[in-house]
Parts: sequence; C-alpha cells; structure tokens
Amino acid sequence: MLRAIVCDDEQPAIDLISDFLEQSDQVELVARCQSAADALAIIDRGDIDLVFFDVEMPELTGVAAATQINVEPKPLLVFVTAHPEYAVEAFGIDAIDYVLKPVRRDRLLKSVEKAVRMTRLIEESRNRTVPSKQLDYLSDTDDVIKIQDAGSFHFLPVKDILWIEAAGDYSLLHNTGTEIAVRRTISSLETELPGNRFLRIHRSAIISVDHISEIRRLAKGEAELKMGADTWVKSSRSYRDVIAGLID
Repeated sequence: MLRAIVCDDEQPAIDLISDFLEQSDQVELVARCQSAADALAIIDRGDIDLVFFDVEMPELTGVAAATQINVEPKPLLVFVTAHPEYAVEAFGIDAIDYVLKPVRRDRLLKSVEKAVRMTRLIEESRNRTVPSKQLDYLSDTDDVIKIQDAGSFHFLPVKDILWIEAAGDYSLLHNTGTEIAVRRTISSLETELPGNRFLRIHRSAIISVDHISEIRRLAKGEAELKMGADTWVKSSRSYRDVIAGLID
C-alpha cells in the first residue's frame, strides 16, 4: 500500500481528492496539507511514496516545493492542476501524471494505478542482486546499449526497447516481453540513446522509432503513438514538432 499526501491550499479540493483516495485499497492517506511547507516537512521525514501537489499555492507553489524535496528516494509526484499539461511541463518537473481540475474519481484512481505499477517495478529493481559488471564481452554498438544503474550495468538490445517512461528519479524501460526500472532520470538516459532511433515525445516519454505502428493526431497539437501491437503512448503539445517530423 502506498503512503500518500495531498497538498492543496483549498480545503474543498483536499476533501474531494481525499475522499477519492480513501475509496482505493492501494493508498494510505497519511496527511492532508494546505501549505507546501507543511507537506515538505512530512515528506522529508521519509516513508512517503506518493504526493498529490496543487500547482498554484500561495507562498510556495507545488512546483517549487517539488524541487525542494531532500529525502532519497523521492516520492512519486502527481500534479493536480487547473492548467493544461503542457503548461505544467514547462516547469521541468518529472511528475508521473497531471490531473486536471475539476478532479474526477476515475481519473485520479488511474494515477494511483500508475503509481502502484511504477512502485512495483522500482521495488523489484532495488531487490535485484546484480554484479557490478556483467556481460563484459558486450559494448555499446548500434545494436546494444549499456545503461548504468547505480553499481550495475544493463546491456539491452536496442531493437527490444519499445519506449521509456519517467518515474521521478527512475526510468521504466518497456521492452519486448519485460519491463525494468533503473535509477536514472529520463533526461540522462536520453543523452545516451541513439538519436536516429529514439525520440522524446513527452517530458515523461521517449519512444523507439522502430516500433511505431500507428500515429493518431489529437486536438491541440497532441498525438497518440501505437508502440508494437497494443501499447499507446501519448505525446504532448510541447513536442508537436517532433510528431510533425514523423508524419510530414
């Protein structure tokens, strides 16, 4: 069960989100805060898995508070906001989700499900006992990429990577037949991927060009990309030029 905090300067918003979260058997709501400073004090004590931050709050915004979290590992972040996602993306915070106000129960619980899945993968990665070096005969080539994860190295065939998803300090690599979590930000991984085969289409997503099977244009410059047989990844308005380059 995930230990969660809700932080919003408006009490009705806190009450609504709290009511929805308490309907889930996957979340333990440990605090309701009306100021980001109060939330930070609780977060930095440790043992918080998930934080729902309002973006705009007096004195200290949710975005500013996210940059001031000192505890390691950091909790997963969800921004609950009246602003479009692309506007929040501009702040450069690695949140796992953005939920628009007015908050709907089904949409909020979808964020919880995403956090649960990510946490499971992260826990599995922490519990792995992998030697500091493996498969020494492999090296970075056009066909294999070496990804450092703390004291370990993953050697992954490039052709097997479908897409990469941000999870705060971690990145989730969705491969054909498996998923792994590595303690690397998606931005740091982006610099090591072959640029002719991988594209950033969202602050939280990098896709493999080789695995795109369909692209659907959406409103406001967004799109959905089908990766492989049945996985859809959404692009954001901030990366509409990247999508245009794939289609035009």
